[in-house]
Amino acid sequence: MIVLGIVLFLVAAGSLVLGILQLLQKGPLINNAWLYADEKQRRTMNKTPHYRQSGIVFSMIGIQFGMLGVFCLTKLHIFMYMEFAVIGLVVIYAVVSSVMIGGRKKSGSNKES
Repeated sequence: MIVLGIVLFLVAAGSLVLGILQLLQKGPLINNAWLYADEKQRRTMNKTPHYRQSGIVFSMIGIQFGMLGVFCLTKLHIFMYMEFAVIGLVVIYAVVSSVMIGGRKKSGSNKES
């Protein structure tokens, strides 16, 4: 279990670094909206909200993996419950922020008409 805990901490660190880089808008944008957009959409897309969304999600996933690593090392179930709560928050945040970003994009295109 110690090896698993160390691996989970490494994954957590990697995810946190990726989340921080996304929040700083450094490196490639790792977001479904960007990955599925064609070249024309990418040229006109405002990447800032997508970078912020990805940064927050990857940071929260890093926290989740860190708690899972602590659980593996300590066997204290409170960390497992906290991990489940973070997973729920990640899912809720990802859905709500996607809807909000999509709503902003649609209301912005209506104003231009």
